Amino acid sequence: MRIKALYATTLAALSLAACDNNSGQPAAADAPNNTTFCTPTTANVATEKTKAASSAEFSFQTEGSINPKTYKPGETASVSFNTFPRNVEEFQKAQEQLGTTPEGAVVLELFAFEIYNHDHTAGEECLKMANTSLNTSSVLSILKDRYNPKYGDYYTPQLVASYLEGATPENAYKANKPFKVTIRSHKSNAYEDANSLKGTVLKLEVYSNGYDTHWRGINVVKSKGETYYKVVNNPATYTQCKPVSFKTEEDYTDIWDQ
Repeated sequence: MRIKALYATTLAALSLAACDNNSGQPAAADAPNNTTFCTPTTANVATEKTKAASSAEFSFQTEGSINPKTYKPGETASVSFNTFPRNVEEFQKAQEQLGTTPEGAVVLELFAFEIYNHDHTAGEECLKMANTSLNTSSVLSILKDRYNPKYGDYYTPQLVASYLEGATPENAYKANKPFKVTIRSHKSNAYEDANSLKGTVLKLEVYSNGYDTHWRGINVVKSKGETYYKVVNNPATYTQCKPVSFKTEEDYTDIWDQ
C-alpha cells in the first residue's frame, strides 16, 4: 500500500511539473495620431493565477490629455503601459496612478474587464472601483455572458485586446508592445453637468479595431468629493466584437501571455 501511495504521489508531482513547463492599425480616414494557458485541473487555478504578482511592475506613459473642464471636440489622449494588473491589489495601485484623469479612467475600465475575464470575483470588485454603482450592475449583466465559454460566439475573450493598438481580427488580436489605448472627447456631444452624480459627465470615445464603428462611447465623471474619475455609461465598449478572422491560422493568445 505504501508503494502504491508513493507511486501515486510521484505521478501527481510529475503531472504538475509538466503543467508548469507549458508555459490595427486604425483606419486611415478615422485613425488617431500615432504619438497557452495550461489546462486547469481544478477550479482554483484561474483564481491563483490572478493572485500571483505580475512579472513586471506596472508603469505607464501618456501622450496628450483630455481637458476635464473645457470641452474640446475630438481632443485626443493615449495611454501606453507595459503590463496589465492581474488582481485587486494591482488594480488599486494602477487606479492610484491613472484614476485622477478621464483617459486613465477609461483604461482602468478595460483593466477591470480583463481581470473579470480571468477571475469573476476579483473582476467584480475592480469593476465596482472603476464604475459608478448603477453602471456596475449594467456592465456585470453583460460581462457574465461575454466571458463565459458556453455561450459560443458570444464568448469574446478578445474584447479588451481589440482596444489595443495593432490588434486586429486579421492578426488574431496580437497587440503592439508596449500596449497602447487611444481615447478622445466626443466630436459632437459636449460635457453635461449632472446633479444626481454631483459632477460633470465627460462624453468620451475609445478606439477599437474590433468593430466597424471604431470609436466606442464611454462616459466618465468625477463626483464632488471623490478622488477618481468613474465610468458612468459605456454599453458600446462591451458589445460583442469581431471574432478572429478565418483568414488567419493563428488563434487568439490571451493578453496576459502576449
